[in-house]
Amino acid sequence: MGTRGRPPLLTDETILERALADFAQFGYLAMSVRALNAELGLSHETVSKRFGQKDELFRAAVQHGVRLFINDFDRALDEAEPANDTQLLRATVRAFMIASSRHPSLGGLLHHETVGDAQRAVIIADTGLALRIAEAVALLARLRLAGVIHDMHLREVWFLAEGAVAPLHFGDFAKMFEPFDGALDRTAHVERMADAIMRSLLKRPD
Repeated sequence: MGTRGRPPLLTDETILERALADFAQFGYLAMSVRALNAELGLSHETVSKRFGQKDELFRAAVQHGVRLFINDFDRALDEAEPANDTQLLRATVRAFMIASSRHPSLGGLLHHETVGDAQRAVIIADTGLALRIAEAVALLARLRLAGVIHDMHLREVWFLAEGAVAPLHFGDFAKMFEPFDGALDRTAHVERMADAIMRSLLKRPD
């Protein structure tokens, strides 16, 4: 017997990735579960049957996105093998840029103007992201106390790194600079910008 007329079989991961992208694009209130079903070629109740109501879908999509982000962040951090707090700070900035470049929907969701504090609390408090943020705050505090870095706070470092990774999110716009800078090398860009951010943070650059 054929399968014509049946909705396609999609993994939970596929649905959650598309849901996260839609939440990031439209915001929490404007995101449509019905439209998500249509995008994926599913019947209009499929997503709700698998993940529950919209708030439950949001939580599941965010947890999925943060898990992937943290996996890439931790892997990049381990690769650096930092020997001291100064090296750990650079490795953290670099790891954040790598993970952010691979998961733009998560950053888009955090920055979306229609996503409220309640939704951001889900993103941060109900996932492993809160622990990584606490570790970064403690690292900055240690380096400030030791007189190694300027009086910089997490907000400032976060947006420095987010801005630095923008060319990796907006590839078509970044191509405008190719006549002057050549083609964008993603790996080299991350390393160069990690160094640039460290120069802005350190009182005595290494």
